Amino acid sequence: MNLRDELHIGRPMEPGQEIMLAILLTREHLARLSDERLFKPAQITDQQFNVLRILRGGPAEGYLVRELRNRMISRSADVPRLVERMARAGLVARREDPADRRGSLVTLTTEGQALEARLAPLHSELCREVAGLLEPWESKAMVGLLQQFRDGIARRMGGPTQRNAQTGCPGGYPEG
Repeated sequence: MNLRDELHIGRPMEPGQEIMLAILLTREHLARLSDERLFKPAQITDQQFNVLRILRGGPAEGYLVRELRNRMISRSADVPRLVERMARAGLVARREDPADRRGSLVTLTTEGQALEARLAPLHSELCREVAGLLEPWESKAMVGLLQQFRDGIARRMGGPTQRNAQTGCPGGYPEG
């Protein structure tokens, strides 16, 4: 469906408005699809899944909470509180960092590993389904354009840019 029709927009849009709305609406569709297929059945949030994937691909000793924050897709997440909720649910364990007692190392528990292992094939299947919506060259072009877009936004916000585009899975969720 056309963006204007889907959002019932009749007036002309300002420059940049259509691309912003298209990206936000696409993110919303991917979030709903991921919620329905992965997160709600597992009774976790997308941020909790992101932590599970990060920890699964990380070092055996785990990550510091601040390292988790830097690896999260949602940079506005309250990672200490998120980790605490996951610890109460038995998905992660926190322990003092022997190198810096002010920090906490976070690792997956056996229960967290089992949940991630159960969700991994479902996530892979969903990624393949989403990838199948476009031709391979279209996917590569889209990933490149979105990286260029993120880099441009990062420059305007005074932050670092990254030129190493990842895969186009819903929500991303790269390992490690």
